Amino acid sequence: MLVISSISAAYGLWTYGLQSAIFGTGSAFFLLGACYLLMRAGYVRTSIQLLLWGGAVVVLSLPFYVAGLRTPALFLLPTLCMFAAWLVSVRAAYGIFATSSAILIGLVAAETWFGYVPPNHVRDSTTIAIALIGSMLGCLLIALSTSKSFQSQLDEMQSLSQQQDQQMQALRLSEERFSALFRANPAPSSTLDEVGRTMEVNEAWVALFGISAQEARNKTTQELGIWVDPDVRTRVRAKITADGRISGMPVDLNTASGQRHFLIYVSPVETTGRQCLVSVLVDQTDRLAVEAVQKQENAQLEARVTQRTAELSQALETLRSAQSELVQSEKLASLGAMVAGISHELNTPIGNTLTVASTLHDRVAELRHAAEQGQLRRSTLNDFLAQLEDMSGLIARSSGRAADLIESFKQVAVDRTTERRRVFGLRELCHDIVASLKAGMRKAQVDISLDIPDSLQCDGYPGPLGQILTNLVQNAIVHAFGERTDGRIAIAATVDASSPSPTVVLTVTDDGVGMSEYTRSRAFDPFFTTRMGQGGSGLGLSISHRLATTTLQGSLTIASTPGAGCCFTLRMPQRAAGTKV
Repeated sequence: MLVISSISAAYGLWTYGLQSAIFGTGSAFFLLGACYLLMRAGYVRTSIQLLLWGGAVVVLSLPFYVAGLRTPALFLLPTLCMFAAWLVSVRAAYGIFATSSAILIGLVAAETWFGYVPPNHVRDSTTIAIALIGSMLGCLLIALSTSKSFQSQLDEMQSLSQQQDQQMQALRLSEERFSALFRANPAPSSTLDEVGRTMEVNEAWVALFGISAQEARNKTTQELGIWVDPDVRTRVRAKITADGRISGMPVDLNTASGQRHFLIYVSPVETTGRQCLVSVLVDQTDRLAVEAVQKQENAQLEARVTQRTAELSQALETLRSAQSELVQSEKLASLGAMVAGISHELNTPIGNTLTVASTLHDRVAELRHAAEQGQLRRSTLNDFLAQLEDMSGLIARSSGRAADLIESFKQVAVDRTTERRRVFGLRELCHDIVASLKAGMRKAQVDISLDIPDSLQCDGYPGPLGQILTNLVQNAIVHAFGERTDGRIAIAATVDASSPSPTVVLTVTDDGVGMSEYTRSRAFDPFFTTRMGQGGSGLGLSISHRLATTTLQGSLTIASTPGAGCCFTLRMPQRAAGTKV
C-alpha cells in the first residue's frame, strides 16, 4: 500500500502540480511518522487507530480540493473500512463507514441543491486506474487474510465438532456403564430428579421394598410410603440442599419384611443429559443387632472382670498379708533359733558358775566350822585359799563368757527387731552374728572365718544386714554341706572405691556342693526350696534379696558351680541414701 501511495503521489505531482498533491502526500507521510513513533512507544493499537482514522480524514478531505465526488482517492474508503474491521474492531469499521457516508451525502446535497461547485480538476484514466488498482489490492489483501482466518475458524469449528462427537460418544459409553453398574449394584439404589421424584430403581431396591420399577417411577419416596418418620425425610432433603450430598446418614425405612435400619448415601451425577441424584442404601439392621448383643456381652464380661478383679485383689491382699506374716515368722524363727543357741551356749558358763559357787559355799561352811571348833590348821587355810583362787577365776571366766554372749545377742536382737539406722563397725556386727550362730552349730563343726578390716565403718541398717548374713550362713549350713559334718564358710568385705559413691562388697563363700543352673536361677524365688518338707520354707534367700535391694539399696547375686561351692555377693552403699535417723 505504501508503494502504491507513493506511485500515486508522484504521478499526481507530475500531472497536476505541487498544489494539488502536497495535501495528500504530506498528510500521508505525517500520519506514517506519527504511527511509527507511537508503535516505538508501545502504543500499537493507538497507532493503528490513528492510521485508519487519519487516512479516512485525508481521503474525505480530498474531494474539497480536487474533483469533488469524482476524486479517485474515495475508492480507498472501502479498503479503510475493511482494514478497520480486520485490525481494530467492527465498531471502528462502522464508525468510518458512517462518517464517510455522512460526508459523501453532504457533498451530493451541496452539489445538487445548494450549488456547490467542486474544484475543476479533471482526472485522467491513469489516475483513476491507479486509485482503483490500489483500492482493489487493499481489499484483496484483507479478503485473503480474512479468508485464511475464516478457514482457520472453520477448521477449529470442525475440530470442536469432532471433539464434541467424541465427548458425546464417551458420555454415551459412560451412561451405559453407569446404567450397567446401577442395575448390577447389590445394594438397593435409585436415581432421583431435582425435586425428589424417582427416575429409576435397581433390582435390589425392588426386592427390598416389594415395589416394581414401573410403580416407583415419577413418585417421591414419601408417596411410596417407605419412610417410618416423615421428619427424617425432611432432614435428608435439607442435608442434600445444604451439602449437595449425604455420606452415611442413619435412617429407618419400611421394607417388604418390616422396619429396618439403613445408612443412606446420596451423590449428584449426570445421566441422560440431566442432573440427578443417586441414592444407595446400606442395611445396618443385622450389624446393629450383633453390636447390641456384643455390647450386652461386653457389659456382662466387664461385670465379671470387675468381680474377678475384686476377688483377685482381695486374694492378693490376703497373699500379701500371709507373705508378711511368713516373713515375720521367718524372722522370729531365725531369732528363736538364735535364742535357743544362745540359751544352750549360756548353760555351760552359768552352770559352771552355779557349781563353783555352790562348792565355794560348802568350803566356806567347812572352814567356818573348823574355825569355831578350834581345829583350823594352817594347811587347811592354805588349801582353801588355793581352791578359792581357782574357783574365783572359773567364776570370772564363766561370767565373762555369759556376759559376752548376752551382749552380742542383745545388740543383734535390738537391730533385728527395730531396723533402725546407725553407724556401726562391719567386723563387729559380723562377729556378733557369727557368735550368736555358733551357739547352735556344735554338731555341724563348721568353721566360719572373718576377713573384714576393723576400720570399716558403715552408716546404714545393721538389722536387715544381720538378717541377710544370718540367712546366708544358715542356708549354707542346711543346704551346702549335705551329710557332711564339717565345712568352711568365709565372710569377707572390701570397699569398692571405683563406684560413684563408696560401695561395700560383702561376700559369703562356702565349699559345699554348689547349685545347678536351674536351682541358681530360682534361688531368690519365694517359697522355692530344695528341702521342701525337711525344714526348708523357701523364704530365707527371697527375704535376703528383698532386704538387699530395698532397705539396703544394693544388690545380692549368686555365683555357683556344682561341686565347687557357692559365693553370695552383697553390694551396698557404705553410707545409705537419705537423711540419717
